[in-house]
Formats: sequence, structure tokens, C-alpha cells
Amino acid sequence: MKKERFIAGIYNTCDYWCQRCAFTQRCRNFAMGEELEREASGEDISQDATNAAFWNRLAEQVREKTIFGPAEAVAEEADFDLDLTPDPAWEAQHEAQRQAVRNHPLVRLAHDYRQHAGTWLQTANDDLQAVAQGLLAAASSSFAEGDVEEEAREIGEMLEVIAWYHTLIPTKLGRAIQGLLEQADSHDGLSELLAESRRQDAHGTGKVVLIAIERSIAAWVRLREILPKREDELLDILALLSRLQRGIRLALPGAQNFQRPGFDVIPPDEADDQA
Repeated sequence: MKKERFIAGIYNTCDYWCQRCAFTQRCRNFAMGEELEREASGEDISQDATNAAFWNRLAEQVREKTIFGPAEAVAEEADFDLDLTPDPAWEAQHEAQRQAVRNHPLVRLAHDYRQHAGTWLQTANDDLQAVAQGLLAAASSSFAEGDVEEEAREIGEMLEVIAWYHTLIPTKLGRAIQGLLEQADSHDGLSELLAESRRQDAHGTGKVVLIAIERSIAAWVRLREILPKREDELLDILALLSRLQRGIRLALPGAQNFQRPGFDVIPPDEADDQA
């Protein structure tokens, strides 16, 4: 069996941190984003057959024709007019769902964490500058213990992790909770299929949030060691994350062990190759 270049749906259960991802070349969203960036920069790739982007675009066109058929045939077979008139009932239902997601205790807790983390990052500069000066002084001393350079890089890493994930956690959690609530509204046979799809999406998205929380907790714990004078604030933040972690595990019991395509489990076509 031929191995597919792109892993289906891998971008649905990622943390959007493409710079640190080992699967960018297997992600359709990443490939499309690169092409859009080239186009935005004024690079004309549409007719350059020596450019890989030309063939990627051709592959997309072939894919669309394979799935939907020629555009002319689709137009001929269409026996309906597209009605763009807003549906008040649908809009009301959609707004009610959005409100339910925003008001969900876990989503509100996630936004509470985002606010606390954001405030801390805005106010920590002076204390972190003091740590930096201490590291410079240690590096100049003949009695320095440990790898001062590595410690400086580690602090930068911890701050980067916190900065990245503190905004991602409430966004991703909102999507997971939305899928959970939509799943609960399913009744008939067709809705059961949609409910299963939403359940899988909710658990996969919940898995991403749990990973983000775990990495954030590790970063905050390290900062607590470095900045003991701000321990009370850091303990409050860690308590928020701990509550959020427990709540997600209760609300989405399948999230912890969810197997994300590519990240946690080998795609079927590659598994066959390795068998």
C-alpha cells in the first residue's frame, strides 16, 4: 500500500506550534499555509512547473475532481438554488450553543488561568532581569556550579511554553466542550453518527489541552524554584491548572488515552509498511 504524504486530520489535534512540530511535512494545513505565504509575498508559483508548490496545487485540483467530479457536471446535476437568507432559528440555536460553551465552568476556569498567566508575564520582567544578572555574575565567578548557559536557555524555554499555551488552552478547551455539548443533543440514527464524530473530536482536542496543561505545570514549577519571592502567585496559578486538569479528565474521560493520528499512533498505511 502506498504511503500517503499527508496524515488525515493531524491538524485537528495539534497545538499549532509548527516551529516545534516534527510533522509539518505531513500536514496539509501547513503545506497550504506555505503556499499562501508565498503568494502574499508576490511570488508567482501558479505557472512554475519547476516549483513543488505547482505540483501540490495540481494535486489539490486532481483531488477535488476525483471527489466531486468535473465542475460542469456538478453544475448540471444541481437542481437547487443556493439560499443565503439567514435562518433565525438556526442563528438562535448557534448563539445559544456559543453562550453555553462560554459559560461552561471549565471554559471559564481556562479563561481565568489565561488572565492570571498573562498578568504574571506582564509583571515579571524586573524579577526575571534580576535572575539574569545573577546568572551573569555566576558565569563570571570561578566558583560557578552547574551549566549557567544551559540554565539561562531553560528559563527561556519555560517562559516560551507558558506564553504559547496560556492562550491556546481556553481556545482548544472551548472547542472540546462544544463538541461535548453537541454530542449530548444527538438522538436519531444520523445524529448518532455525528455525535460519535464530535465525541472523537472533543476527546482529541481535550488531549491537546491536557498536554498543554502538563507542559505548563512543569514550566511554572521550574519558575517557582527560580523566583521564590513570587511563590504565592505561582502556587495560585498552579492550583488553577490543577483544577482545570482534574475537571477535563472528569468531563472528557476519553481524552487522556486518546490516540492522535501521527502524534500518538502510526497511520494505517505506515503500520502496514512496518509489519
